[in-house]
Amino acid sequence: MPELPEVEVLRRELEPFLRGKRIVRVEIRDPRFGFPKEAAEGKTIIGVRRLGKYLLFGLAEGGCLALHLGMTGKLLLAKENTPQKHERMDILLSSGEHLLFCDTRRLGKIAFLREEKELSEKLGLDPLSPAYTLENVRALLEGRRRLKDFLLDQRKICGIGNIYASEILFRARLHPERPLSSLSEAEKARLFVAIREVLEEAIEERGTTIRDFRRTLGEEGNFQHLLAVYGKSHCPSCGTPIVRKGIASRSTYCCPR
Repeated sequence: MPELPEVEVLRRELEPFLRGKRIVRVEIRDPRFGFPKEAAEGKTIIGVRRLGKYLLFGLAEGGCLALHLGMTGKLLLAKENTPQKHERMDILLSSGEHLLFCDTRRLGKIAFLREEKELSEKLGLDPLSPAYTLENVRALLEGRRRLKDFLLDQRKICGIGNIYASEILFRARLHPERPLSSLSEAEKARLFVAIREVLEEAIEERGTTIRDFRRTLGEEGNFQHLLAVYGKSHCPSCGTPIVRKGIASRSTYCCPR
């Protein structure tokens, strides 16, 4: 699944290109992906923001389109209306280009929101927002919940998925099954720093492409070459075999030492 870094990479590529362009036509290729086209057609895009794993396309006439890429979604820019494999939606822009949404597993979704708070009220702290402070994160680190479960809960901190949860916990030198209440103040501070560091480094490398993620012109990201533990066999620090186990119904990678 595209996580915060991949969605932020798309946002940075799309925002300057889409700003000021009008949505001429929306064609839905898959009825299960449908939404009221009249909410978008004829409207002008004034900017592209990101909240967690969502892209928000602001409209001059009010409201925004909120897009979630699901597990395998891609947003591609094309100069011609050339059908793509697994294409679910085609947005024709006033410049003549097309913004295509392709999704192999059909888990992506799009909705028209009258106000951004319809989404933001359901999500937790965004690690790249001004609200992401040590004080605010420390207030969330309470109870017996496991660290891995906490990091994947979008109501607490939004944008982190399975890949970056493993990388963050390795960077912070914390076991994914540690209960939140067991963390010392120093460990909480390490986790706070590791979350932002790992995500920002992944953005600089244009995201992680394991299988599906592509940038807007079809290029792969590069952070997959810099992963420390996810999908790896041995710890890069001590050489110990990496342990892979199911936590929160997802594969989790960690060094047992």
